[in-house]
Amino acid sequence: MKPMISGLLIVIAFRSSASTHGEDCQDAESCSQLLLQTHLFTRDRAEEYHWASGRGNFPKYAVSAHPAPFNLPAAFTWQWHHPLGRFATLTYGTVIDGESNIYLSAADGVRKFDQHGTILWEYLSLPAEVMNAPALYSGMVHASDTHGHIFALDMRTGKQVWRTRVAEKIGQDNGFNMVHEGIALAACDHRKPSNYDEANQKVKALNASTGDELWTFHPDTPVWNFLPLFVDDSSVVFQDMTGKVYRLNLSTGLLLWKAGGLNGTWTDGGVAVGPNGLVYAVNLNLTTPRPPNNAPAVGIVKNLKGFSVVMPLCQQQTRGATCDVHVYDAETGGLRWIFHGPAQTGVLQAGDAEGISRRIQHGVRAACLPNGWSAPTIDSDGTVFVGNEEGNFYALRDMDGDGVIFGEDEVALYDTKASFAGSSSPAVAPGLLAVASCDSLFVFKSSTIHPTGF
Repeated sequence: MKPMISGLLIVIAFRSSASTHGEDCQDAESCSQLLLQTHLFTRDRAEEYHWASGRGNFPKYAVSAHPAPFNLPAAFTWQWHHPLGRFATLTYGTVIDGESNIYLSAADGVRKFDQHGTILWEYLSLPAEVMNAPALYSGMVHASDTHGHIFALDMRTGKQVWRTRVAEKIGQDNGFNMVHEGIALAACDHRKPSNYDEANQKVKALNASTGDELWTFHPDTPVWNFLPLFVDDSSVVFQDMTGKVYRLNLSTGLLLWKAGGLNGTWTDGGVAVGPNGLVYAVNLNLTTPRPPNNAPAVGIVKNLKGFSVVMPLCQQQTRGATCDVHVYDAETGGLRWIFHGPAQTGVLQAGDAEGISRRIQHGVRAACLPNGWSAPTIDSDGTVFVGNEEGNFYALRDMDGDGVIFGEDEVALYDTKASFAGSSSPAVAPGLLAVASCDSLFVFKSSTIHPTGF
């Protein structure tokens, strides 16, 4: 659930470092001087999969090694919603395995589809809801539910391999389950106090094979939309709801450093790890014109030199509020291009008000209450893919270099009729693009000539 906020937010960067255990970097300037002492490794078990987590593959999160189709209407191939009706569940994160099968988390469980849209299995979870984006690792689908369980399913059969209850509740925000080097991470212990009502108070690490608990970490402030990203094979970074960044030893949970954050504030955003050795965080400030309420993507954007930061901006749940996508220079923070998205037209975002009664009837939360944008993805061509709260799923690129994204050769869209949850991130595989709105799964293929839906 996403509360309304009135502040403005900024993406800030810290130079990653394996510094002395427990070192507390109190300001961004001092942390930015720390050199990256460990290198991003290019091999991981996630390489078996095309899109292994809600933010893609380590180490190039939110960036695909494959091109995705730009002409979305022509590439649309199939969609899925609950057989009892579009509003019978809420849909969240997508991941794709090495055979281009798609896994979808939803309020009522997890489903596996082949690339043609056939359901191969479903794992039903109600009354517990699966709000977070899942992760693929070593033949298993890792996820968590609102009743405090972290669990793993056999990718082939959908059968439960293990389930561990780590808390009474896990929050109904839209976070991410992540796995690396045999360790599964998730946030838990959803309760007060926090800077916004209830929130997850703890970070848990489990053995990815057995579900045995390994360690627990208590951040200074609770986490929201928990997104842990691995900077190497031995450490992980994430941020709390104030924008403070933590780097932990992955094996032990020991704090390596923490930095930034604005006490007493709240953000819907998450970190990004850049290939330039920087960690980008989101917190409250007066730099961006609207809140950047999601996790940025860092990579090569079409027709731009060097690395760029793609940051969606929007004041969600506010009628008339405008929504933009900004692209910044990853080293300097300079604005490189901007796309002006549509303003929110209704009292709630697309698809939310229409489905309230049906969702309640089917035993899931009444509304998606999403961010203004989904999390963005950059494909190998440098095209940005992102979903908007008015229902449009966009492909964006700057072909003429004027810094404004406009026209049919720079903007393609497909109207999904619904907004996108915070854990929603377009997933890319060879010739295939998948994204979940708040109520349906949409799949696009590069070779599609006669699109069909069901």
